[in-house]
Amino acid sequence: MATNSVIHRERNRCPLYTAICAIQGRWKPMIFRRLGDGSLGFGELSRSMPGITIKVLRQQLRELEADHLVTRSVPEKRGLQVKYRISTHGQTLAPVFETLWTWGTLHLAHIEKTGDRSA
Repeated sequence: MATNSVIHRERNRCPLYTAICAIQGRWKPMIFRRLGDGSLGFGELSRSMPGITIKVLRQQLRELEADHLVTRSVPEKRGLQVKYRISTHGQTLAPVFETLWTWGTLHLAHIEKTGDRSA
């Protein structure tokens, strides 16, 4: 029987698990999608996603920054807002999200056709 430590080390070396951890989160895909059109300020992001709290948006952005998927730029002049954008490294995720978007669209159509959410 494998110990939790061994399982944890193995999981941390798994590329698929690593990728899923980087993008998992209720709001991360939507944040990423909105930033795909260009840089946005915190308020713009918040207003574009009704239902997200400021606390959660801040947390999700910090996690995306920590994973080097989003960059945060602070203007030199006071009074101007902080801007977020997808980093160069984060842009490598664009094809992954496009593939997931396409699959999700097909899956939603399948669910609508069959009427079965468990499909």
